[in-house]
Amino acid sequence: MIRKMKEEDLQQCGVIYAKAFPIEYWGIDWNPDNAKEYLLDYYEQKKFVGYVYEEDDVVIGCIFALCKISGSKKEIYINEMAVLPERQGQGIGRQLLKTLLDYSKESGYAGVVLYTSEYAPAFKFYENNGFKLSQGTICMYCE
Repeated sequence: MIRKMKEEDLQQCGVIYAKAFPIEYWGIDWNPDNAKEYLLDYYEQKKFVGYVYEEDDVVIGCIFALCKISGSKKEIYINEMAVLPERQGQGIGRQLLKTLLDYSKESGYAGVVLYTSEYAPAFKFYENNGFKLSQGTICMYCE
């Protein structure tokens, strides 16, 4: 079942996130505590939108997003999504994503935006769920 996220879900979301983003693939040493703190930053944002997928009162997937204004349009930015690794590939992520996309349409938003690594399996997942590479934008960083 999918429902809106509550603050008490953050501990389990931290556990899920730490398992779903292992250091071998992402280069960050996540553990449930630092992942919870990281996710709390999103949760506390004024325009936060988040959902969890649970079975038998246990959260096994989550999605964190923010409603933002980009130029003259409102969009939803997906910050993070995670599903327990042993439950990936069972449609849970697809359901979480669809819930957020439905919320976007019902709320009159222009669309949903996200960033992911081109080297991660998530790229193909999002592509298979209707997302396209953005034209005219690039991601930059500075150390």
